[in-house]
Amino acid sequence: MDFHGKGGISRRSAIAGSMSAVIGGALLTAAACSSDSSSDSPSESSAPSPEPAPTLPDNALITLGVAAGPPPIRGRIGISSALKIGDDVYQIDCGLGSFNAFTNAGLTFENLKSMFITHLHTDHMVDYFSFFLSGGYTAKPGKAAVQVYGPGPAGGLPPSQIGNANPPIVDPAEPARGLATTTAALVQAYAYTSNLFIRDMGIVDIQDTLKVNEIVVPPGSDYQNRAPKTDPFSVMSDDNIDVTATLVSHYDTYPAFAFRFDLKKSGKSVTFSGDTTKSDNLILLAKDTDILVHEAQFSLDDAYYGNRFPPNYLKNSHTSAEQVGEVAAAANAKHVILSHYQPSDLPDSEWLGKVGMHYSGKVTVGKDGGVFEL
Repeated sequence: MDFHGKGGISRRSAIAGSMSAVIGGALLTAAACSSDSSSDSPSESSAPSPEPAPTLPDNALITLGVAAGPPPIRGRIGISSALKIGDDVYQIDCGLGSFNAFTNAGLTFENLKSMFITHLHTDHMVDYFSFFLSGGYTAKPGKAAVQVYGPGPAGGLPPSQIGNANPPIVDPAEPARGLATTTAALVQAYAYTSNLFIRDMGIVDIQDTLKVNEIVVPPGSDYQNRAPKTDPFSVMSDDNIDVTATLVSHYDTYPAFAFRFDLKKSGKSVTFSGDTTKSDNLILLAKDTDILVHEAQFSLDDAYYGNRFPPNYLKNSHTSAEQVGEVAAAANAKHVILSHYQPSDLPDSEWLGKVGMHYSGKVTVGKDGGVFEL
């Protein structure tokens, strides 16, 4: 294992369809986004041809999935987004079904350059390793490893919030793993199938398809003081983008990040809140951003959801729709896209009304497969 790093990031190499689009304010169908094609009617015995992949803008934000979790929602894709910059793709979170959504959007593993995980809750990473197990199957020899950026170890576990003084502990030897050792365990768990495909199909060793970089947080925070006042800090930079992050507060999850992507050639910026309460750190990170992709609960009142959450869980974990408007106004964001929102079946007008109480800019209620030109 290579656990060495430099700069602000410790690099731990773990052994480790339909689609709608919003471009220029107009809603486009998958057919409108795809190139024209024609063919003779197939014979009764011929297999149907796959739908052509959508033709995407040169630079685009794609909200692959906007569903909160962890439980699945019928017909919905879990929280996940992609930034396409030229031919290069940057993945943000990997919720349930996200790799299928990634593929349906016309994106390919070959063009996946980096991946960013906001925090280690199931609904943000359940499909994480699928990108490598399934996508890595097609990797060409010599493809650069996907650089994965995400949380390191939490450093400890919080007390039970539901009245159990001695809750069970999964993996007592390492109960608060970071992304590197989580990835190492996944590589081990799928060793047999990987070894077979290496021998039978000549696939690339899955360990060579990714490199995990655990983000080093600034001094002054820990699993008990999770999101103190923090200036934005650098995560990575390449020819396409500068990525900065900050700590946000999401109940007892640590670390939990918000990310900002500044595109070098176009000058556009996209900020992702991750899961968070109303956050001054996020407001600072998102200052003057072109697009703010923000999570939302319509209400933070436990009774609104039938008291199915622990007391005060919502107000210590999430941002209300009204508060999203406050955050967007304070950050001077040009466009807000609601994502990871609950309930998922409210009319868009209700969300727009709440956010619009404090924010007069453009607001979009995100949908699975939405495309926004940058």
